[in-house]
Amino acid sequence: MPSVTGSRSSPSSPAASALAQAYRAALYRIDIEPPLVMRIGEAHPALHAQFPRGGVFLTACNPRSRRLRPAANARRLRALQRAVERLGHAWLPGRGMDPRGSWPEEPSLWIPGLSRDAGLQLARRFGQNALVWCGPDTVAHLAWVRPPTASIC
Repeated sequence: MPSVTGSRSSPSSPAASALAQAYRAALYRIDIEPPLVMRIGEAHPALHAQFPRGGVFLTACNPRSRRLRPAANARRLRALQRAVERLGHAWLPGRGMDPRGSWPEEPSLWIPGLSRDAGLQLARRFGQNALVWCGPDTVAHLAWVRPPTASIC
């Protein structure tokens, strides 16, 4: 089972368990050439060549897994871009993707060199349940802002 960082407890309901599984099964694509697709629990050696310090993959869309209209998500993503730039970090576009197609693709950012803790602060600020981070070992980890519960499913 892939490591899940930041989780204080296991999912407390079938709905929470399904949400956690959806995050673990999702594909996290960084839009570089060629695109790099990350999977939770897997190493991504191609990542190290371009981003040796790792980074954070984060969205501002659909806070707490509540679907918003595209225009609202676009505004939220622009606000996240500005917040990242104010921290002095660059970002690259990406997409969170549900391989089953049950959830719409979510425009996201890959933020090279951003620490897990700084990423969690941004995720909290933008109402996200979790983020993906990679360290120098290039393994993609899921870090929960709060453990999945029925209230966020």
